[in-house]
Amino acid sequence: MFFSTLLWVQVPQWSDNWSKCAVDVPDTACHWYIVSPDNTFGKGFDWATAPWFDANGLNDVAKISSETVVEKLQTKEASSKLIS
Repeated sequence: MFFSTLLWVQVPQWSDNWSKCAVDVPDTACHWYIVSPDNTFGKGFDWATAPWFDANGLNDVAKISSETVVEKLQTKEASSKLIS
């Protein structure tokens, strides 16, 4: 059995509204996610053995949205209050 673990790095987008974004919330409205080039698990980075970036890995990340996770939850909460 082959098992591979990748480390992901959060990269802030250019025009984030940091009053609505948080570093600890995995939110595609605020960050891009790329595979970390240093996923050597403490052995150190080496260009000879470094993995190539594969854009297919981005399929694992949620679709980019203009609303943050917090905004979506607030909208959902407000609409459920209106219905009930």
